[in-house]
Amino acid sequence: MDRPRRSCVAHVAHLPRLAREAALSLALAAGAACAPGTTEPAPAPLAQPARLASPAATFNQLQAISGVTNTPLFESFTVLVPYFTHASAARSVALTALSLELAARYSPSHRSVRLTTHQPVPTRCRRPRRPVLTPCPPLHHADPGAGGKTFVWDPDTSGYVVSADSGAPANGERFVLYAISERSGLPSVPLVATGYVDLTDQSVRDSSVRGVTLVGTPADSSPTTYASYTIGGPGAGPATSLAGFVTDGTTRLDIRADFTTTPDGLGVSTTIDVPGQDLHVSESVTVSGGSGGGDTARINTDLTLVSGGETVRATGDVTVDTTTHIGSGDMTVGVNDCPFATIALGGPDLVFTGAPGVALTAGDETTLRALFGTSFELFGTVRLLAVPSSPFTTQASLSS
Repeated sequence: MDRPRRSCVAHVAHLPRLAREAALSLALAAGAACAPGTTEPAPAPLAQPARLASPAATFNQLQAISGVTNTPLFESFTVLVPYFTHASAARSVALTALSLELAARYSPSHRSVRLTTHQPVPTRCRRPRRPVLTPCPPLHHADPGAGGKTFVWDPDTSGYVVSADSGAPANGERFVLYAISERSGLPSVPLVATGYVDLTDQSVRDSSVRGVTLVGTPADSSPTTYASYTIGGPGAGPATSLAGFVTDGTTRLDIRADFTTTPDGLGVSTTIDVPGQDLHVSESVTVSGGSGGGDTARINTDLTLVSGGETVRATGDVTVDTTTHIGSGDMTVGVNDCPFATIALGGPDLVFTGAPGVALTAGDETTLRALFGTSFELFGTVRLLAVPSSPFTTQASLSS
């Protein structure tokens, strides 16, 4: 006669003591998985569903990362950098604008801001405040070999012109930054200088290396460096790497990024460390379509935050209409390799759904919103930092 089947726990009782203890440990460990994986009753209660250890702490970390570039000086850099870079950067600016707008539209701190692609007052080349939504081709450029020149804004032509001002690096150029008008999206008149960008040629042999330094010059204090990094690539080819730091004076992001390009898209792999904080961020993004004038751009993101023994990973697949800037898709979020939530994009707002067994709190949803925004903002910011990567020898002549 067949004997009745015994559970794995019942078998343990008939094993030698050491084997029994080891087998019992394995049985208990199996019951601690993210989800049940056996058809028999577990010998121990299953672990709690995935959750964020501290939604508020994760939210604050995400806000600190975004806050580094949400300053008036960086806004000025965002608006004006297309004006002093090579015309070939226009395509990069377009993709940058798309991702920054997507991030801002759903960010917790920007939800009440209605972003459009037009300014209420017509200008020669409409440029909204950050993020840049309608990138325009550069209007003026430095001529080859113009090292040591300082360029200032000319309100009459809405572009940069060379000046007699001193202070520019001998192996590069200086572009003065200004307070941006909310009405026009361009430097306000009368002009109020807030800082400058130094672009230097640090090329070695067959490698093209451009140094970028962003300096704030407040009227009531000494100049402060808010960004310093290099952009490298093979000769006159596209940039392949970026390394340096960006700060708002409080939080500093040490950034390393690698770029790849294809006929129909691009890829960016970024790592960020935050000195003084137990926080490591990495993200890989691929974009297909859109860069060549297509109707849609598909953006795949993979963002990971590691802090305090907790790993939060968000993988997204979003398609954006390059004309209407309306997107659809979703983002899957996990905590310590366990499913946590799904973020759906396709309507007027994001929709959050907890994984099986996960009951999302208001704090969870706020943090998920920040996670979604940070994923696209980080990609857009790195692309923006890489915009002034054209070798000096390929810049167009200064327009009159």
